[in-house]
Amino acid sequence: MRYLGIGLVAAGYMALAQAQSVDIVDTRQKALKALGASFKTIRDELRGDSPDAARIKTAATDITSAAAEIGKWFPAGSGPAPGLKTDARPQIWTDAAGFASAREAFIREANKWAQLGANGDRVKWQEAAASLGQTCKGCHDKFRVKRE
Repeated sequence: MRYLGIGLVAAGYMALAQAQSVDIVDTRQKALKALGASFKTIRDELRGDSPDAARIKTAATDITSAAAEIGKWFPAGSGPAPGLKTDARPQIWTDAAGFASAREAFIREANKWAQLGANGDRVKWQEAAASLGQTCKGCHDKFRVKRE
């Protein structure tokens, strides 16, 4: 009977861990979608005839805030596993140093972008957006499953 109790406790902990992993994946996916929406705002504004500096600044601030939080969105145990639907590749955890380096590059570029956000110089905005986009692409290429 004692072993049955231990097994039930272990199963309970495993179920709790699974639920927490599902929650963090859901949180991560929502945050990354919001990040994508901020990029879309910037892209759309820069494609228009007269970009709205206030909208660009708000989106840049949102991107900078998200960049600072990304490390919290990928805790151990929230990667690919049965019952978890995620596009995160295992390399996020097996190459933690590489992921940290990609994340730091994104943070640096986001901070540069945010400093430009209010100045109204379209050319600088476009250059910074391209550079920031490249840091996103670099991370996606190595650490995200490509969607068909």
